[in-house]
Amino acid sequence: MPPADALNPPLQAVVSGGGIVGAAATLGLLARGDRVRWLRRAQAIPPLPAGYAARVYALSPGNLAWLRSLGVEPDAERMGSVRAMHIRGRHGQGLDLSAQQAGVAELAFIIESDNLLQALEAAVSGYGASEGDPSPANIVGLHPPYTVPARGVCEASRAAAGCTTRDGTATLDALQVDLDDSSTLATRLLVAADGAASPLRAMAHIDTLKHDYGHRAVVANFICEKPHRGVACQWFDNGAVLAWLPLPERHISMVWSLPAARAEALMGQDEAAFTAQVAAAGAHRWGALERVSAPQAFPLQRQRARTLTATRLALVGDAAHVVHPLAGQGMNLGLRDVRALLEATTGRRDPGDAHALARYAALRQCDVHSIEAVTDGLFRLFNAPIGALLGGHGMGLLNHLSPLKSELARQAMR
Repeated sequence: MPPADALNPPLQAVVSGGGIVGAAATLGLLARGDRVRWLRRAQAIPPLPAGYAARVYALSPGNLAWLRSLGVEPDAERMGSVRAMHIRGRHGQGLDLSAQQAGVAELAFIIESDNLLQALEAAVSGYGASEGDPSPANIVGLHPPYTVPARGVCEASRAAAGCTTRDGTATLDALQVDLDDSSTLATRLLVAADGAASPLRAMAHIDTLKHDYGHRAVVANFICEKPHRGVACQWFDNGAVLAWLPLPERHISMVWSLPAARAEALMGQDEAAFTAQVAAAGAHRWGALERVSAPQAFPLQRQRARTLTATRLALVGDAAHVVHPLAGQGMNLGLRDVRALLEATTGRRDPGDAHALARYAALRQCDVHSIEAVTDGLFRLFNAPIGALLGGHGMGLLNHLSPLKSELARQAMR
């Protein structure tokens, strides 16, 4: 293998991962003028359905504004606006948040995954023929290889790879990235946006902290008898978490976190029985429901990488952290990872040097830990025996604490 120095000039960045976060990272790097290669599996995004796709995200106003500043324009007519949130415990008491109280127009936007991904890919393609064009190649090797434990520093093959030691820290001019099409790249920065089972995280020997909730998220879309008026509803009931998210007109997207056995039983119901259970669990808030998409189910877990970086490597999105969807913050966290990585590396001649990556890790620490604490804490509270006794009383108390309510709304809107 030739040393990375022989592959000059190195790219500023290689992004691995074809999802929303990988596309956003590629676009952000291209927008500031970096030479970038975007690696992703070949995929065809299907046309958006006549109705609405079941897989949706709650996109924060801050992230939407940032994406629009990069030229990302999803189909606004297919997006729902969250103007208020009503969160209830099993006894009916709970927490109400409103955009008006927060002094904003919307708390969040409900958007189909493919709507957002199509808009991101269109923005990336707007840069024309460049290193930013997506490539279907997969990474099969890195040189020098990471050792165990990596601890953010590559200890192997220093001389052969052009590593030097300064102040006791191993540095590296570029990573050599081997692809399954037999080509090789050299890059200053490698961005791992390759999902919860990240192969790049494994290559860097970065361990994760994991917890399987033993739950499944069941998702489906419905048409409501009554108008929802942009209100998102969430119910905590004996460990289950049901969310109704507003889509345009009288459509809603449902996400129901259930113990695996209950989720499996629900998925086995016919359409009428399935719909009746969903309507009853939401106390018939919007009247009769009509199911308009086939239900899907996904396993739920919490996962966090022990470190967000290794030598010239940054983890973003699900490769870095996976949280419970009850707060709708998983994808927002990933987009804020990208924003922080761009902030930490902008203006640097070398975007992958140790100082830039340390800055990135520092910028993300508080946000990631706080969202993980909120989502996991709420899940555990309402799964524990004391949570069943409290019902909605804890949230009822919180409803009267205006400063704390404002902080929760502020966190959700970033």
